[in-house]
Amino acid sequence: MSVEAYLNATSNQSNSSTFPPDDFGWAFSLRITILYILMYVPLWVCIVVGNLMVILAFVYNKELRRVQNYPLISLAVTDLLTGISALPALLLVRLTVSPLVCSASTRFSLIMPSFTFCGSSIYHLLFIAIDRCVSLTYPLKYPSLVTPRRMIRVLSLLWIYNVWFALIPLYIPNPAGEDRWLCYANENYDNELDVIFILIGSFLPIYFLFMMILYAVMLYIAFKHIRTRREMSYQASPLRTRNGARARMRGIVTMATVVGAFGICWLPSTFKFFYQNYAPTTKESLITVQTITEYLSFTNSMVNPLIYGYFNCQFRIGFKMVLERWSCRIRGRCNREDKENVYSTGMTNLALSVSAESINEPSSKERVSSANLRSL
Repeated sequence: MSVEAYLNATSNQSNSSTFPPDDFGWAFSLRITILYILMYVPLWVCIVVGNLMVILAFVYNKELRRVQNYPLISLAVTDLLTGISALPALLLVRLTVSPLVCSASTRFSLIMPSFTFCGSSIYHLLFIAIDRCVSLTYPLKYPSLVTPRRMIRVLSLLWIYNVWFALIPLYIPNPAGEDRWLCYANENYDNELDVIFILIGSFLPIYFLFMMILYAVMLYIAFKHIRTRREMSYQASPLRTRNGARARMRGIVTMATVVGAFGICWLPSTFKFFYQNYAPTTKESLITVQTITEYLSFTNSMVNPLIYGYFNCQFRIGFKMVLERWSCRIRGRCNREDKENVYSTGMTNLALSVSAESINEPSSKERVSSANLRSL
């Protein structure tokens, strides 16, 4: 059944419990549907592969199993679930028209994974920023303040909160006591759900500003740390000066990338929530705004492994270990000696990268702070 037939069947029953015939139809023409698929399938592959690489690197590389990397792995799991469940479910909602997709009683169940995992990704990004700020501000107290058990508890509470928040729309009662048709003919939701959407859209700029402040503080601490180390040596060598300049530039690039990616991917969603609830819209403009903002939101799950994984030297070595180990298995010639060679090569590269960054022996506080700076 075409969209026009559904719209004609629903034109006089926006608040009725009588639905159009039990049939399946495409929401768009064949060309637009193919364009949607060509846009989202590469994004889906990148999300799944990128976050799976982060998780496997954590599993295979023992050096990565530190408490400071627990939030990164939890974020990777969140983004992986976003690609596996939230993205396909939202594609089903946007591309098809059927009682399963358009009924108010089932439509929110399909959108719920997006609320759960996309919201969880946002809170993980904020938590990672807070954790890194604490590790840089209190480098000596951090190991005693943030133990593995405490970190697991906090991450568990974070997951529970996000699941609870995502379930709220399912328990809001329908004032009319009717199941409604929500595709096109009745695109506006209940007032209670409108409040939730507006709250989400209002908090995103606040989260963005909070993250900017945190990373600005971290950048200030990093510059202060580098300047202190340089002043402690009576005669700074040219190599040491170049390393300090590179460290400052790396901190600036990392901060700009993290904050910029968060803003580009999530701030447009604020515009979408207000636009679809308060602005006069047409079907074409609403679909355009929804498509662009939702695509940017899912792109953040693809960018996170690049930012928090590739910029981390230890994770880069872990990625190489994963690729070498799986290429060994694919060839079918993977024995115990090959696995030990892969592990020893990764550990050698890690030792070389760490030793290259440390010139002169700093104090114990500076050693801990330097390790935290490398995790930026």
